[in-house]
Amino acid sequence: MQRETARRGHESMGNEGFLSCLEKRELLNRTALSIDDLCARARALEEAGLIHDAVDFYEKAQAWGEIERLIPLAVEEGDTFLFSRLYRLLKKDPPPEQWRALAAQAEALGKIRYAQRAMEQVS
Repeated sequence: MQRETARRGHESMGNEGFLSCLEKRELLNRTALSIDDLCARARALEEAGLIHDAVDFYEKAQAWGEIERLIPLAVEEGDTFLFSRLYRLLKKDPPPEQWRALAAQAEALGKIRYAQRAMEQVS
């Protein structure tokens, strides 16, 4: 719900203030970027509901605490791709109970394929 509200807000303001995919790529490939700048961009993207883009910047900043903080959001959204990516970046295996919670939430949201994918990880 939080993400959906943020996304609607982003749509109403267009692309103002956000990077194109080429600008994002160029920025992420720079070597001389401050961690503060990366995290600030990540937070702005997160607030706009662009969670996957935010994760790119948190990863570049090696902001593992911020990445870990997003796990409950991935469960809340029933997003198996985000959930898997976050754990992969943290080099951890998700506990089976989190996969089950994710599956239940995905099913409740009507994301049947995501729910199936999450349950496959528990089997």
